[in-house]
Amino acid sequence: MTPHPKTNLKIRPKSNLRPGHPWLYRSQLEEPREPIEPGSLIELHGSGGRFLGRGYYNPKSEITVRLLTQKDEVINTDFFKKKLKQAIDYRKSFVKDTNAFRLVSSEADGLPGLIIDRYNEILVVQFLTLGMERLRGPVLEALEVLVPSRGIYERSDSSSRSIEGLEPKIGWIRKDCGDETIIVEKNIQYKIHFGEGQKTGFYLDQRENRIFLGELHVQGEALDAFCYSGGFGLHLAANGSKVFGIDSQSEAITQGKENRTLNNIDPALLEFEQANVFDALKRFEKEKRKYNLVILDPPSFVKRKEALEGALSGYKEILLRSMKILHEEGLLAVFSCSHHIDDNLLMQASMSAAWDVRRTLKVIKFFKQSSDHPINPFIPETYYLKGFLFSVSSV
Repeated sequence: MTPHPKTNLKIRPKSNLRPGHPWLYRSQLEEPREPIEPGSLIELHGSGGRFLGRGYYNPKSEITVRLLTQKDEVINTDFFKKKLKQAIDYRKSFVKDTNAFRLVSSEADGLPGLIIDRYNEILVVQFLTLGMERLRGPVLEALEVLVPSRGIYERSDSSSRSIEGLEPKIGWIRKDCGDETIIVEKNIQYKIHFGEGQKTGFYLDQRENRIFLGELHVQGEALDAFCYSGGFGLHLAANGSKVFGIDSQSEAITQGKENRTLNNIDPALLEFEQANVFDALKRFEKEKRKYNLVILDPPSFVKRKEALEGALSGYKEILLRSMKILHEEGLLAVFSCSHHIDDNLLMQASMSAAWDVRRTLKVIKFFKQSSDHPINPFIPETYYLKGFLFSVSSV
């Protein structure tokens, strides 16, 4: 392991480092005394030479340093073995009723830029940053030792890689398996596909919420908007609801029907339609359809703060139209997967929509991401999925 170059930290007057947060921005750092190759490991020192930690450096990114440790320890295979074991032990305590879960959740597990998901006997890895890309060797070596698998598939195609100056990487790192597997979530099965052209993955962060809503045993009809491959709908239909799922992607609808067959669910209990949700909600209002439960789990409407106003407007529209097609005291579940839309903003959008259509709301449950996607309160970016289950009534 080459020596870690030292980068002194520049602290602005009357400003402090964020306690417990691994990110350091360009404006917080002094210029290195000597050029540092992007992606290199660095040793960070503060005023007076005080040791602050070790991490990796990329001057091309606004987040210029991501710390991996605040201890004086070497970043090597043994380091990643230790961090992976901590992540594995945590999930042994909290992950139940499934063979598919997030094994490493980037900053939340102290490994910024690294995501590892388990789908039955197959691992899916994402190297999101230049620094973690350059550490892929010791990461994969540690992974092979600690987590036996039949295959490791890489899906490093996040937009964050382009910000880091990286090209996408997709494909098998090691393969002793087929191109698909079956995952289990309580009593529901899903087929996951791998390979070129496939949208590998599944919204693992919604697992606990899917199980909860299914176990409500909602009688009557439910609408699963933005249904993807049938996540919520399958749980609802298996527990007695008549479900209508909508998604704009034809591939998602195909997978939803495939999962319906896999679980021996009567097509009359779980129907799918490829449609734009905004347009479909307008149509359902005209058709005077009524539902006992509506689920709104849209993809992220906002990637950057600049798009926040438009995103909130979009949320308000789908909330308002959903409230119009609910039976009296019907249930409405709404989610946001964007860090930029916090609980307060989502609640404000819900209240504004309810007021416009003369409805009142009762909060039945607060939703968050599943426990295999841990939330570190010192790193607010790790808390991204939130939602509410409302009972909706006329004023």
